[in-house]
Parts: sequence; structure tokens; C-alpha cells
Amino acid sequence: MEWWIFLSITVFIIIDAIGAYLMRNAAVLKGYGDDYHIFAYCFWLGLFGYLYVISLPDLVSQSQNQQIIDILKGDKNE
Repeated sequence: MEWWIFLSITVFIIIDAIGAYLMRNAAVLKGYGDDYHIFAYCFWLGLFGYLYVISLPDLVSQSQNQQIIDILKGDKNE
């Protein structure tokens, strides 16, 4: 009779693992490597871990913007 509790916990863990994996991929696309342990944050903290990844700044776009600024500053000096 208690099989549905086990099933619901198992489904929750699987969905949480999939969400954590997707958030890890999002963090890698933002420029953060696997050394930040984003998967573990998202898996254990759930929604709070997802919000953490969403709030991370995008390092890739920041570096591209800085390169553009450096190029434009170099053109003004010449």
C-alpha cells in the first residue's frame, strides 16, 4: 500500500537530478567550469540552487564586452 510514497520520492529525485544537470549545463555556457560544483548545489538545494545559477553573471559576455571596449579605446588613442 505504501508503494506510491517510494514511487513519488524516486520520481522527485530523478526530476531533481535532471534539473540539476540542465542547470550545470547553463552554468558552463555562462563561463563557469565544473570546478564550481553547480550540479551538487542544484541537486541538494533544489529551487534555491536553480535561482543561484540563474543569478550568476555571464562571464562569456563580460569578456566579449571588455574586448570590445579595449578595441574601441585602442582606436581612439591612435
